[in-house]
Amino acid sequence: RSDNQCQVIIGNTVSQAFQEVVSLLPGDMQPAQPVGKPKLTLRRIGAGILDALISTMSPLIPAIIGGSMVKLLAMILEMSGVLTKGSPTLTILNVIGDGAFFFLPLMVAASAAIKFKTNMSLAIAIAGVLVHPSFIELMAKAAQGEHVEFALIPVTAVKYTYTVIPALVMTWCLSYIERWVDRITPAVTKNFLKPMLIVLIAAPLAILLIGPIGIWIGSAISALVYTIHGYLGWLS
Repeated sequence: RSDNQCQVIIGNTVSQAFQEVVSLLPGDMQPAQPVGKPKLTLRRIGAGILDALISTMSPLIPAIIGGSMVKLLAMILEMSGVLTKGSPTLTILNVIGDGAFFFLPLMVAASAAIKFKTNMSLAIAIAGVLVHPSFIELMAKAAQGEHVEFALIPVTAVKYTYTVIPALVMTWCLSYIERWVDRITPAVTKNFLKPMLIVLIAAPLAILLIGPIGIWIGSAISALVYTIHGYLGWLS
């Protein structure tokens, strides 16, 4: 307590207490009611997807440009003979330039978490599963024909490094998973049970379903761009 002010620490039930306090406010102080959802159309869906891509990728442009320029520098130094192929310095330069691209799913997840208003640390943690060395090794074995499954469900052999769409779609889904888990989790256990449930739901979903679908979407977009470039070069 300080002078005529009193601070009340509520804890895990603060969201419920907030709703109760808001309901006691006079009518002119009530928060604005949300406007009804607009009708879904193909144009609106396309605009939403484009907005998500632009909003997510724009903050990552400096890292992508920086990595690209370092890779270009390494290529020039190798071609000019200043650095020999396989030398430690050239290898490290390539790693520096490649870092932003190899871990692009992590960067996309962090940026998309801001766009979709979900927990950034959870988004990064789940995207990190897709680029974990052990998981990459497992996917390499699956690509060679070895049967890989999770909880009796076959896992599609997919490489997620250097990709954008899987992490973007995964983070969008995470925003809904987080809200749903928040509703069903008891207030007393929110601090530890909520993040555990989110990870246990979102990570397998990303591996078994969202990731492969994201890869297929990305491949379809790439094929479309190459087709447009091949037949309508002036348009692309």
